[in-house]
Amino acid sequence: MIAYIDSSVLLRLVLNQPPTLVEWPLLTGGIASPLLAVECHRTLDRYWRENLLTDEVYAAKRQETETVLSRLERVALDDTILRVAAQPFPTIVRTLDAIHLASAIAYRAAQPGDERPLLFATHDTQLARAARAMNFEVIGA
Repeated sequence: MIAYIDSSVLLRLVLNQPPTLVEWPLLTGGIASPLLAVECHRTLDRYWRENLLTDEVYAAKRQETETVLSRLERVALDDTILRVAAQPFPTIVRTLDAIHLASAIAYRAAQPGDERPLLFATHDTQLARAARAMNFEVIGA
């Protein structure tokens, strides 16, 4: 199974913060927006600057994040994605979450017919509600 991965999933995995995504070991592929790297690295940097991570742990978590990111397929962040993200959604969606959702929608629209349907992985309940409203099966929330 393949899933669109948002930052709440990757950060909980890298930071060992429960509950982590139970389905993570079962995923055969992951899809993400380029925003994922920015969001994760900004969060790690904030934790480090707030002295929640030592220098050594910070460096290790950045590397672990990069390792996971290297295994994910990226959806290009283009004008089409931004236009979809700017359109109304059936539920309240924050700005970056709208870009994540628009990226997942774009990937799903271009998915090969023989590929299993794209799941949406998030621990964010508001984003999960929006993804369900857009007919995604959600895991993690």
